[in-house]
Amino acid sequence: MNSIIITRAGTHSTIQDFGRFQYQHLGVSPSGAMDQRIITELQKIIPNHQNQFLEFAYVGPSIKVKEGSVKICVGGNCNMSIQKNNNSQLECHPYKSINLFEGDELIIHNTIDSVYGYIAFEHGLGLEPCLNSYATDTKAGIGSINRSLNDEDIFHISKDVNSWDIISIPKPDLEKVTNFKVYPGPQLQYFSDNTLQSFISGVFTITNQSDRMGIRLKGESLISSKSHDILSEGILPGSIQVPSDGQPIVLMRDIPCTGGYPKIAILNEVDISRISQLPPETKITFDLQTIY
Repeated sequence: MNSIIITRAGTHSTIQDFGRFQYQHLGVSPSGAMDQRIITELQKIIPNHQNQFLEFAYVGPSIKVKEGSVKICVGGNCNMSIQKNNNSQLECHPYKSINLFEGDELIIHNTIDSVYGYIAFEHGLGLEPCLNSYATDTKAGIGSINRSLNDEDIFHISKDVNSWDIISIPKPDLEKVTNFKVYPGPQLQYFSDNTLQSFISGVFTITNQSDRMGIRLKGESLISSKSHDILSEGILPGSIQVPSDGQPIVLMRDIPCTGGYPKIAILNEVDISRISQLPPETKITFDLQTIY
């Protein structure tokens, strides 16, 4: 038996995967990794990850091998190091597999000019699925671990490492994008031509009120010419809704399953991952596309 212990939880550390699907009609959000590009890259290095990834934001966790040994890989743009059992320190880098033995501790200090990072574990973390997924929605209390991770959390990995070979890939070119193509939302007609012009020509700032549910923006108010209240209807990640204060919100992975604000536009899937990595105070713009 192999086991690891969280010696420092970091911030907003949760278990995520590629998402929980086919339950949104029952009021369950899809959740899953905020930046799906990174875990897609990690599975090239740790293919037997069992769809169990550790996601963290800004400040990463520290993980110590309590018993046995494990093979892991970190994805994202991170500062990190390894404290060996003999108290020596080793450098390590994202997108390169890491072999950790009893007493070794991986310390992820912080993300660099980004928000989210991820850890993949060979053979997963020994978790049981919740509604066919390991993803965590902390606000709904849903997941294999239905909360953020805490110091002293322990995970047991029953299978031993298959191979100690070091595997790496070139650092992915996950370009930083601040201009986003968006497509007409279902309530586009709720906004006048002048307001739409403000939307596509204006600059919006990501606020520090953003989280896994939504990214709140600040800019010129987008006032509806009809109403900011609609009958609640199903919504998708990437939808840009506009509440009564006129400040848009980009809905993210832990979306509520219905919403009663008009949706002016929607992002495509890859741009949900891209925008999730932009820290507060980043300025972004939108380019409204036609679909005909």
